[in-house]
Amino acid sequence: MNRIYNIAIYAADTLAGETLVRQLEEPFLNGMLNGMPPPVISLYPLVESGQVSGAVEFHGETLEFIPADEADFSVTDILVMPAGCDRNAELISRAVESGCAIIDASKGAASRGYTVPVMVNLNKHFIEEAMDNRYFAVPGSAVACLLPLLQRLHQRFTLSGINLVVMQPVAALGQKGVDALRKQTIELLNGKPVEHGDFSARLAYNLIPEVDAGEGDVIGHEANIRNELLLALGEELDIRLTAITAPVFFGDSFVIDLDTVQPVDIQEIPSLLSELTEISVADGSGLPTLEDAAGSDQLHIGKIRQQSVYQTDLSFWMVADSFRRGSIHTVELIGLLINDFAE
Repeated sequence: MNRIYNIAIYAADTLAGETLVRQLEEPFLNGMLNGMPPPVISLYPLVESGQVSGAVEFHGETLEFIPADEADFSVTDILVMPAGCDRNAELISRAVESGCAIIDASKGAASRGYTVPVMVNLNKHFIEEAMDNRYFAVPGSAVACLLPLLQRLHQRFTLSGINLVVMQPVAALGQKGVDALRKQTIELLNGKPVEHGDFSARLAYNLIPEVDAGEGDVIGHEANIRNELLLALGEELDIRLTAITAPVFFGDSFVIDLDTVQPVDIQEIPSLLSELTEISVADGSGLPTLEDAAGSDQLHIGKIRQQSVYQTDLSFWMVADSFRRGSIHTVELIGLLINDFAE
């Protein structure tokens, strides 16, 4: 009989939590298990205690939400904190005390310097250390999209500077962002006045740059991305970043400008990036858009350019379904842990 693996997913009622649940239903997890039989997963969907109404479907079964403060970690193998959820230190502490392995992609988990952010096939030596500690800090969704290709280019050409514009969807603001964009779009099309609600400006037909988070414990989206990239790629890098909320429901867009130490042969770039299975490079006849990225496992890259006569720069455009990419990396770590449990 196959062993049952008990996996608790915190913030299961969020868009990131729902995406992770759907990813766990897909069969590609089986390919990570070194010939083992497909795992049997028992899922525990956790939510904040004040938001317990509702349920999630998993393999045809309706699972009622469980208040986080009632979670029984004595029967849980893995606790997952999905990308972008608020950090719940008390919950993590309880899980650690009960012997759970933690996969933590909550806000700030991989950017505050507690440990290096890890991804399968990216930094194997740090994953081995994380396996010993049973704690994995996972990059946020945007960095999970950026790291595979930036690391590959860094290894080949030695990056000296990274200039990024990250355009995030309203889904990054949670379900309330999706609902607000839908409502505001309808109101504008019907000639009605629009209120900003919980947001700094109107979401519909607008671009909103991130406001500095200020001092204190709050770390903004830009600072999180920058810190995670520095931890993963090296603190000597000059990273400049602008984060913008765009009026789209799902999918991140990236404008990426790189400075390199070694000259770059731009003709080499498509084949170099295509060596990574998660990357799709557009040919010269078309450019990828968010329509291509929606629901896709791939990172879609196009508009590869070079402007310096010294060939020490590289620019390109990328689109990705960041929620899906983040959940894929999380499930890959779950596969590693299941392998480890079975040994």
